[in-house]
Amino acid sequence: MIKIYNKMALTSLLLTPLFATTSIKKPQEPMFKTVWEKVYGGEDDDIAYDTVMLENGDTAIIGECKSFNAQRSDICIIRMDEKGVIKWRKLLGGKKSDRGMKITRSKDGNLLILGSGKSFNKNADRDLYVAKISLEGKLIWENSFGGDRDEYAGGIAGTNDGGVMVVGDSESYSKKGYKDIYIIRLDKNGKSISARTIGGKYNDEAKSLTRTADGNFLMVGSREVKHSGDADFFLMKLDQEGKKLWARTLGENDNDVLNAVTPTPDGGIVATGKTRSFGSAQTDLSVMYFNKNGKLIWHKIYGFKYYDEGNAVTMTKDGGYLVAGTTNSMGKGDFDNYLLALSSKGKLLWSKLYGKKNKDIAHGITRTSDGGVMIVGESDSYSRSKNFYMIKVK
Repeated sequence: MIKIYNKMALTSLLLTPLFATTSIKKPQEPMFKTVWEKVYGGEDDDIAYDTVMLENGDTAIIGECKSFNAQRSDICIIRMDEKGVIKWRKLLGGKKSDRGMKITRSKDGNLLILGSGKSFNKNADRDLYVAKISLEGKLIWENSFGGDRDEYAGGIAGTNDGGVMVVGDSESYSKKGYKDIYIIRLDKNGKSISARTIGGKYNDEAKSLTRTADGNFLMVGSREVKHSGDADFFLMKLDQEGKKLWARTLGENDNDVLNAVTPTPDGGIVATGKTRSFGSAQTDLSVMYFNKNGKLIWHKIYGFKYYDEGNAVTMTKDGGYLVAGTTNSMGKGDFDNYLLALSSKGKLLWSKLYGKKNKDIAHGITRTSDGGVMIVGESDSYSRSKNFYMIKVK
């Protein structure tokens, strides 16, 4: 039995759930068929966190690599063709621990990289790292941002003037000693134009950023409003200068976090994450659709009795959505990749698990220019160490 939560009524800043439990029948034919599955890595841990569409069916993938002669752990970018063959690999970073988290395209078609690391300052803290590289893997520019404590990568997107919008979390610039949301606007050469933080009494975190169809940006994450450890879903719409257009905080009494967001053609967004509220037995996968003004249109929750989480979402060519995440409620291993196809109204149409006996987690997803969908993440089911785990479906 899969729990489905339908449209919620918004009262002040809290959601009041109106829900029903519905039995889902398996479709006769799968909506998506697996084109290929591949793992990529060396003798040490290598994890893929995000991916972006390129031309001719290619994709670019970003993550963290301890293999391939990395100095400790490096920001790792690979370009892959439509058959899963590696065209090139690029390592960025220094002598300390560095991690690549997000990748997107700039206005001129090159790749924008967001990560974090300890190699970019003289202290032991973690700074944000932003870079631009060509489609051939050549570094165009790089920059880092932070203070005397840790900063964490959230999301990155290109601006209309060829610059960059970055969101993440900052402990360095937090007024209360917790994390605050950190918003940085860069010019086309990677120089900072503006930077600011948004936060309250407890932790505020930005997890993902996307451009919307109306030319603005939408950031998702979480806010701890009442007390530490009790996060609510958080969304904020930003203009091209990074100024707030509107913000929404939604949740109940337990931990609710949005991890990823994708735009819709009408200027709205679909976001996914996890919730322990709304009657969840443990942690369930949450999917929400908001219109361009921030009004909640529908909210669906999918999960069983243990841990289910949405980490990435993209729109499919038929106007529905494909959500990628992880589950240990079902499957063969400790955690399995969890892939769900939803209609434009959030109805579950199809789902599939990928993985074997150990931990398999999906972190990123993108449509491909040859009509497929690429899912990337991590797996230690196929070797002693963690590898990039890549799945292509059509």
